[in-house]
Amino acid sequence: MPPPPAAAVAARKLIGLLEPLLDGPDNAKGSGAATQPPGPGVRDILSAIQDLVPALSPGSPLFATFHNGQVHDPLGGGSYAFRDDVVGPLISALVHDETLAGELSGDTIATAGSGQARHARIPTRPIVIHAGLQPNNSPHVGTLIVFCYAFAVAGAIRDRMHTAAASTGVGSAPVTAPPVSVEITFVDTAPVEGQGEVIDGVHYQRSHRDVPKALQTYMADYDEVLHLLSTWSGIPYTVRFQSDFFAGPTIPSILRYIIEHHELLGQQLSPKHGTLALRAACPVPGCRLADKHGRRNVYTKPSSGGQQSDAGTITFHCPHHGPHVVRLSRPDEVARLEANAPARNLIRSMSHLLDTRTHHVRVTGADYAGMYQEAFLYRPLAAWAAWAAASTSTSTSTSTSTATATAAAVAGRTPHILYAPLVVDWSGAKLSKALYVRGGGYAAMELLGSGGLCSFALLRGRFGGDGAAGLRRIWEEVGRWLADPRKLFRAYSVEYLQRVVLEGGKWE
Repeated sequence: MPPPPAAAVAARKLIGLLEPLLDGPDNAKGSGAATQPPGPGVRDILSAIQDLVPALSPGSPLFATFHNGQVHDPLGGGSYAFRDDVVGPLISALVHDETLAGELSGDTIATAGSGQARHARIPTRPIVIHAGLQPNNSPHVGTLIVFCYAFAVAGAIRDRMHTAAASTGVGSAPVTAPPVSVEITFVDTAPVEGQGEVIDGVHYQRSHRDVPKALQTYMADYDEVLHLLSTWSGIPYTVRFQSDFFAGPTIPSILRYIIEHHELLGQQLSPKHGTLALRAACPVPGCRLADKHGRRNVYTKPSSGGQQSDAGTITFHCPHHGPHVVRLSRPDEVARLEANAPARNLIRSMSHLLDTRTHHVRVTGADYAGMYQEAFLYRPLAAWAAWAAASTSTSTSTSTSTATATAAAVAGRTPHILYAPLVVDWSGAKLSKALYVRGGGYAAMELLGSGGLCSFALLRGRFGGDGAAGLRRIWEEVGRWLADPRKLFRAYSVEYLQRVVLEGGKWE
């Protein structure tokens, strides 16, 4: 006779442990003291449940875990330093940038900050809060948290400055707070799945902006989310794409520096390939292939005379149609450029530092903090600032004039970046796009009731209507984190957010 199925064995064990609880006397009477021997241990029951759960679906097993429902926000590092306020220090940092530029007078106004007496000048430049995304999926809860954080911190900065401006004037003239807005950048140069080729060991891709159908697949979801968040926060927003980014006025001067130092930057920004991952799609209609990692790029440095017409070039290679060139002196050609995440991160930060008319603050996921920024951002930025300082006294060429302007703009300043908490699964890995997990990797979330966190489309399906009800819960939760900033310096599990967002509950 064959042995009973594993599920049957596990079920019988669990039933055997539970039966005494069903048939035993009521021990809750009287003073609460136990009058009968205790039943089976809680640990034995929980262990039996853990044995049964994977046996229910052996082909695709699930695993049971337990917790006590207690939430802790332990202090340490950022959560200790900014436990009471994150907005006030950020405003002070923006003021410091203007002080370095000599734009502010010595007059001060009081600013509110968690009941503490603070004195800081109010910024005078417009403030833009930035967030970005690859539009290759409907935004999941992690991306929605980044968006909520961007609009929430923009609203908090606006309110803090308006309060300060209303309470104190400089002389007889009232203080006016600068405008605050959010800018969302679509990384439409992300590769389209299934549209790439590998030729002679070189990876070529087609970007979303070159495959309009792919680009439009999820845009309606983003439009709806951004409209709702702008309405709730009262913060205006703009949308930009990569062609807008590379059309910026400071980009050519940045690219001239990058061309001159492309070998070092390639080693710094691409440990795997050692090449700078700048791309441009083949201009031949119907082709649009781009060397994903820039492995066959050829760089021509600007001429020593610094003439605008000799600002430098990058020659790209199409495996089917041969070389094509981007000249830095041609804005329309520069707008064709693409960059991978580390190169784009560096170029964006350099452009923000060079902009002396606007304050730029970025909000991104915490997975981009730590060693990523140290290696791919701050180390190259330090080298750039050192180059600019060293170049200011070497000659009177156009390139040296650029270096002088760079040195003046960058001196003493670093990018302003806020990191949104990660959403993690049971193992501590971040909730990711389906692009980065094995097939069916999140199927269990639907079974366990947390599937609505995988995308705004699923969240909308869970709540019906335009998805506002589910998004509103995320918005309110992020608002609680900003009000108690120590909550911003940690991760949140899918299980935590399932209860808060999908079930409308809370954890104590």
